[in-house]
Amino acid sequence: MGSVNLYEPNDGRFPDESSVGVRFPLTDEQRHGDRAGWPWVPGWIAGQCGPNEWDVVVEGAAPVDHDTDGGPLYPAVFRDSSEIRPAAARSDAGQDAGDEDAA
Repeated sequence: MGSVNLYEPNDGRFPDESSVGVRFPLTDEQRHGDRAGWPWVPGWIAGQCGPNEWDVVVEGAAPVDHDTDGGPLYPAVFRDSSEIRPAAARSDAGQDAGDEDAA
């Protein structure tokens, strides 16, 4: 029996399994602050949930648990298009280009 996909058909703006930057709070202070102030952290698209909403796995956050083989399990969050951006290109220094938020 094949796998079951419970996601909506993806409209292509953020394709399934593509690397993205996603707004995510990394500290308690950020969690209680304005979402617009949350940092951009690395993640990937698990699937599209609705017309403007995606399920994103946040690999830039601390793992929330580990699987039976000891691999990290990262948080998954629902985000709309304003809180997701295509992954930044890697620079020669190995840093994500454009990590700083344009205020």
